[in-house]
Amino acid sequence: MTLENRFNLIDEPWIPVIDKGRLSLRQIFSDASNRGLGGNPLQKMAMTKLLLAIAQAAFTPGDDELLETIETSDLAQKCLDYLEKWHDRFWLYGEKPFLQMPAINGLIERRKRKDLSAATNKAGERNAEASAQPKSLGMGFYPDLPADNNTILTQYQVPKVLSDADKALFIVSLMNFALGGKRTEKNLDILTDGYVGKTGSAKAAPSIGNYIGYLHSILVGETLIDTCLLNLLSYERIAENQYWTTGLGTAPWEEMPKGEDCSIAQNLKRSYMATLVSISRFVLLEGEGIYYVEGLQYPSHKEGWREPSMAVNASGPTLKIKWIDTNKRPWRELVSLLAFMSAGSRQGYDCQFIRYGLVRFRSRYKRIGIWSGGLKVSTNAGDQSVKQDDDFVESLIFLDCAILGELWYHQLQVEMDALDKLSKTVWAATNSFFKAQNMTDASLAGQASTLFWELSERRFQNLVDACAPPHDTVRVRKIFAQSAIKAYDTFCPKESARQIDAWAKNRPNLINYLNPENKKS
Repeated sequence: MTLENRFNLIDEPWIPVIDKGRLSLRQIFSDASNRGLGGNPLQKMAMTKLLLAIAQAAFTPGDDELLETIETSDLAQKCLDYLEKWHDRFWLYGEKPFLQMPAINGLIERRKRKDLSAATNKAGERNAEASAQPKSLGMGFYPDLPADNNTILTQYQVPKVLSDADKALFIVSLMNFALGGKRTEKNLDILTDGYVGKTGSAKAAPSIGNYIGYLHSILVGETLIDTCLLNLLSYERIAENQYWTTGLGTAPWEEMPKGEDCSIAQNLKRSYMATLVSISRFVLLEGEGIYYVEGLQYPSHKEGWREPSMAVNASGPTLKIKWIDTNKRPWRELVSLLAFMSAGSRQGYDCQFIRYGLVRFRSRYKRIGIWSGGLKVSTNAGDQSVKQDDDFVESLIFLDCAILGELWYHQLQVEMDALDKLSKTVWAATNSFFKAQNMTDASLAGQASTLFWELSERRFQNLVDACAPPHDTVRVRKIFAQSAIKAYDTFCPKESARQIDAWAKNRPNLINYLNPENKKS
């Protein structure tokens, strides 16, 4: 039977873009005014990876010298030419559906026949028929399927019928960010002879990690094409990374794996392309649902997995990774992400996208943004879920390229250290306020400190700009001092005489912060 090709991702609008709504891939690369991607942080990262994969497949320069000379308009045209060449591989439905595995249909049918032949009563037959039906995509918000026993607490958890645009976005998000767990299809035959890697609980996709979720960071330009160019890697840089032993690799839509460990899968898993589109799940859209099977398995960061968007510190005896922390917004990691700017510092965290891009392009652009984000998840026995304080986080800070340098970086270090001390001052003052009234609730002090950081985030861009030599941070410090006082006042009431006395005695003294030049060494 010939399947109908429909909903081509090059022609149909499906990608959320700021101020534009949904756009097609052709519109993304045709219009230079597209500023940035919409959606939640994981969708933004997944779509950025897809656009980068297209750009790398369309044009990967031999070295950085050539990369530095290409114009964004030239890169966009190369991407458009590439999409035209591979137009028939971007159908969401058809004989070769985008990033999907039609062979799943045969696996499901064989399992159904086995279950029906083994059934001893009508109930067993009904179960065999039911298990052969595609699963609900749920709300399509997280890169995972809803569990059968999900408790519905809010309207956002109610499964809905997704549009084709939402389904396409969901599949792209799954490839690198699928949560580990038991929602995949069970008791299916394998596609690669002799493969023994499958278990009852599918491994998490490589870009989410097996624990609480990696923090990812990329450079951001004024437009989406700028963002692609800023994060494009040359063959020279790809070859430097010992983790990508097969080099750039082939885009999966050009040559999809035939199974879990076939030669195509082996080449993909060891390539740079796998960090952009990993095929960690074999899926197939069917009706309003989806068949969902564990795909290619990847190593963890401890076993050598690297992505240029990850922040990795390999200087010590134990490898360290920047994880998602919902209590610490990503902008607070800026000093760590820019550690390469300090010539005298010991090696710290290294994010290749940021280091490569800023070294190559900061003389070419006026402003370059650093976006960081991801999803914090909970892991229990290999099963990942989003619960309790788990959430999406993201931050975007723009850097004035004219002021970047070691002097600016060192001043930023000083200011971030001062902010950290200010946060501790707020915590200590709030805690002392309650102790003075024989009340011990450290959680309130923690909430006051959290509020301080939330208020500080709104003006952090001003601080980044003020660190330019000769720095003018005293004026900006007054704003953060007001935030500290507001956080203290919010959690420390002064209504009764006893409260007023405790409030006055413990109110933060910020004279050293406001006048750092007068502080005794």
